[in-house]
Amino acid sequence: MRSSRSLTSCLIRSGREVGGAVKLLLERDAFLSELRQRLDAAASGPGHLVFVAGEAGVGKTALVTAFDRMVEREARLYHGACDPLSTPRPLGRLLDIAAQAGEELRRVLELDDHRQRAFLVFHAFLARRTRPALVVIEDAHWADEATLDLLRFVGRRVATTRALVVVTYRDDELGPSHPLRVVLGDLTTTSAVSRLHLPPL
Repeated sequence: MRSSRSLTSCLIRSGREVGGAVKLLLERDAFLSELRQRLDAAASGPGHLVFVAGEAGVGKTALVTAFDRMVEREARLYHGACDPLSTPRPLGRLLDIAAQAGEELRRVLELDDHRQRAFLVFHAFLARRTRPALVVIEDAHWADEATLDLLRFVGRRVATTRALVVVTYRDDELGPSHPLRVVLGDLTTTSAVSRLHLPPL
C-alpha cells in the first residue's frame, strides 16, 4: 500500500493540484488506497466491482478523478455516466464506454438490441484485457433498468476479468424501494463486490 505522502505526491507531480484538491486527497487517502489495492489485484485477476456511496456533493467524482490520474499510465480507462433524464437511454452508460472501447462492442450495441448478448460481449471485452481496465460508472442512482441489469451481470462475473469497476451513487437518494438498492442487495454475498461510503469532509 502506498503511504499518504506518496499518494499526495502522485497528484501534486501531475501539475493538476489546485485549491481544495490536496485537502481532498489527504481526507480520502484510505479510499484511494483501497481502490489502488483492488486495481493491483485486478491486474492479474480476480477483478472487482466497488460501489462508492455518498451524499450529493461529498466528492465521489473528485475521488474517481484523482484515482484516474494515479493510474492512467498503467490501466485502460473507460467512463460512463448516468443522467437524470425523463426517458433514460437504455444501456446509455455502456454506449458511452463502447465509444471508448473499440469497434466490436460498439457494433454489437448498435446493431443488436438483445440485452443479454450485449452483456456477454462486454464481459468478454473485459476478460481479454492484457492491461488492467478501470471502468467507472457514475451516478448509478439515475441508472435505467438495463444498466441496473448490467451491474448485476458484471458483479457476478467480474472476478473472471482484469477489471476494476467503480460505480458511484448518491445513497441519500435511495429510498427503501429504489431499484439500485435491490441490485445492491442481490450482490451482497458476491465476494468480488464491495462498498465504500464517503463521509462528508
